[in-house]
Amino acid sequence: MSLHKITTFVLKWIAVFMMLGITGTAYGQHDMHQNNTPLTEPGNDVFGTIQEVVQKLEANPDTDWSEVNLEALRQHLLDMKAFTEEVEVVSKREIENGVEIMVKPNTERAEDALNRLLKMHPTMLKKEKSWDMQAEKNEGDWIVRCTTDIASEVKKIRALGYIGLLAEGAHHQRHHWMIATGQTNMEN
Repeated sequence: MSLHKITTFVLKWIAVFMMLGITGTAYGQHDMHQNNTPLTEPGNDVFGTIQEVVQKLEANPDTDWSEVNLEALRQHLLDMKAFTEEVEVVSKREIENGVEIMVKPNTERAEDALNRLLKMHPTMLKKEKSWDMQAEKNEGDWIVRCTTDIASEVKKIRALGYIGLLAEGAHHQRHHWMIATGQTNMEN
């Protein structure tokens, strides 16, 4: 290989390293606190949500760290993961003004999560959307019915189905913040 080709090769790689922000000793000892990556997601949703909360808490000089309860938030987010991933939608059928859905929890965690969720979420749907949600346990399965008197929203309720109805509403982030900052008791 000629000296010219070697020089050209080396200069090209130096240019690549410089474009990436990697020079000299910085290549092996880059600052881990700098965000030198195009990635924005920190990993999974549970971790990412908690990371976002920690960043917001740290940015607020008035944070009362004695009230912060990230473990309660983690448990709640694990519940959300369970009722999202660890249930089977057994059936979905149209009923007058809405939908009836039967779900079967596949794990104990999912069962416990549904018990907690279906006590709170119907109230939030009523408050935010004026939708009526009822849930009843039937031999290990859950029957969830959601209806509305707003004719133009019946198709939407039916299309949302199980997970869409649970995701509906603008209260989730506020609820997570309240858990993390000790403003709500997750033991109930």
